[in-house]
Amino acid sequence: MPTTEAHLLAGVARRCINPPPNIAHGGWGAQKHEQAEGIDMDLWVTALALSDQTTTAVILDLDIQILTNERADQIRSAVSRAAGIPVQNIRASATHTHSGPVPYKSWIEKGYEMVDPWFNDVARWSAEAAIEAVSNLQSICVRAGRGQCHINTNRRASTESGERFLGINPDGPCDREVLVVRVDSFDGKPLATLVNYACHPTIMGPPNRLITPDYPGAMKRVVEQAVGSKCLFLQGSAGDQGPLQGFQENTKVYRNFGAILGHEVAKVALSLDNIPAKTTFREIIPSGAPLGMYDCEFVTPAKLPLRVLDKEIPVPLREGLPEKKAATEKLGFWKSKLKAAREKNDQPAVTEAIYMARRADIQLRMADDFGGKTSAAVRTHIITFGDVALIGCNIEPFCEIGMNIKENSPFPVTFMSGYSNGRMAYMATADEWPKGGYEVENSPFGREAARVLTENILETLHNLRS
Repeated sequence: MPTTEAHLLAGVARRCINPPPNIAHGGWGAQKHEQAEGIDMDLWVTALALSDQTTTAVILDLDIQILTNERADQIRSAVSRAAGIPVQNIRASATHTHSGPVPYKSWIEKGYEMVDPWFNDVARWSAEAAIEAVSNLQSICVRAGRGQCHINTNRRASTESGERFLGINPDGPCDREVLVVRVDSFDGKPLATLVNYACHPTIMGPPNRLITPDYPGAMKRVVEQAVGSKCLFLQGSAGDQGPLQGFQENTKVYRNFGAILGHEVAKVALSLDNIPAKTTFREIIPSGAPLGMYDCEFVTPAKLPLRVLDKEIPVPLREGLPEKKAATEKLGFWKSKLKAAREKNDQPAVTEAIYMARRADIQLRMADDFGGKTSAAVRTHIITFGDVALIGCNIEPFCEIGMNIKENSPFPVTFMSGYSNGRMAYMATADEWPKGGYEVENSPFGREAARVLTENILETLHNLRS
């Protein structure tokens, strides 16, 4: 039997967070529609409560594209008020599906009036799930393992002439590691499965008009059927990681990719209490052939207090950030061009105006958030228990940031996640920064930002482990 984590408790709960029909949808610069036309698969918020009877934390896994800092604060505050947990002990993590409601107003206007009320509902549903999870706290044991999955690729591709685009770059860095933490109740019943994997949920693209959770939603359903516990997906360092098939409308592809990842997760999770970490010979039983009997041991993380740290890490910004006035004027210009093109039913002009408005919107948000500043604070949320460290930041980190942190962490099992407690921008490594491309050109961070963030996180982890 597994060793019990006597002082570690957990509870889990879930709510459906489907938006209303015809909500503003997607947000792709290449899409022709503005509103969703249906729901292919339900969106969820799943809450995992952890407690060592002194400290309690809640992790929320939300099938949402982006949680802005303001939206994350709204959800965390609602959970804090309802569950009586300090807001700094609450993490709101987005799976980053690109086929959900738009997270903020840009060039899309139709259906946007539904977005604010929907987020109010999401905050309420998150609080309900958190209350239920906390009320279901029970003694647990924890195991962890790792696997590999090949549905992702480095997406920073380029043509022979050097033009950069989002596609497939087989020579670029790619993190295919699947990290799994399995949480079981005291009597051995599966309670929760935590998954960390790095890949943009962009299988569903501009032509898709349906609400979907993309591959993370399909993955969770496969894991839950196989393992028997609620599954939470904590998106990895996916800033430069994309799916091998992307930007389309065929729902079968995201379901199949999710199934591939889900079966790998299930394989790892099921092996943790079926494949021994160590066997010790006990005796031989006489039979037709002599039969060897062994005692089996299964590894569980060492007992340590549950620790939660919510901190801001300042990192340098780049020079020459967009100016708000110019970005505002450019967005206004392209929105008026879009309106005129639609009135004339000039589809080529509509296409150009949409992607230009989308680009102008990105520049305006950078100007709003970072104009006149030389540094910015990255929200960093760290939860540790046993040999497990769960790190979340409100950025889209390139995979090598996550790989570096995982490799050098003093915690044997380290999740490195972006898309947590808000969202600022992409963060490239120093090697990738001078290459330019979409992620670098639309990021406010300077070349050394990744190094500064990584060093600070690793120093913090070593302090927590000591």
